[in-house]
Amino acid sequence: MALQQPPGLLGIHTNMPATVPPDIAKALASNEAPPADLTADEQHAWDQLDFFYKKGLGYANEMGLRPQTLYGLADSPIGLAAWMLDHDARSYEMIARVFDGKKEGLSRDDVLDNVTLYWLTNTAISSARLYWDTRQLPAKGGFFDARGVQLPVAVSAFPDEIYTAPRSWAERAYPKLIHYNKLDKGTHFAAWEQPQLFSEEVRVGFRPLRK
Repeated sequence: MALQQPPGLLGIHTNMPATVPPDIAKALASNEAPPADLTADEQHAWDQLDFFYKKGLGYANEMGLRPQTLYGLADSPIGLAAWMLDHDARSYEMIARVFDGKKEGLSRDDVLDNVTLYWLTNTAISSARLYWDTRQLPAKGGFFDARGVQLPVAVSAFPDEIYTAPRSWAERAYPKLIHYNKLDKGTHFAAWEQPQLFSEEVRVGFRPLRK
């Protein structure tokens, strides 16, 4: 939507901003060493991304390159649950803690309700098409390329996101950055797991756009 800039769209908010600079993305994809001049926040983001590229990108490649193969998920609720819970190592760790007795964030019912929602509406496959569609767009920075968004952008950086976007990268990616906040808790599923924090971030982020 930000690239299409439809009439009436004043700005966007994101908690997974595509802010990875092209040179960083290229180095990560090529399994190179990190640049020596990274700040502490940038090095932390590099480490998170390095883990993702090595152990977490498989599901995105599958959905981006061979989405039709995933129709097998529509044949079994157990298969669908396995895919959703264990499609990458980091997400599995964040969801599995629910079943280890930890109270923070999601409950067991939350996880099971989410799988059930996809199963009953038969939307597991159609939801994956986003990855295929995204791969058809020209990109210099790969999976996390901001692609030249010119609208005002609000960024919420959660610590357990796939990577915690540094402010420096967000400013570089979005020339009209109107909000950036680094939070103390929250994951890739922030809107689902931390709805109060997330809704507060959306309100604060869009406040500069009110007339």
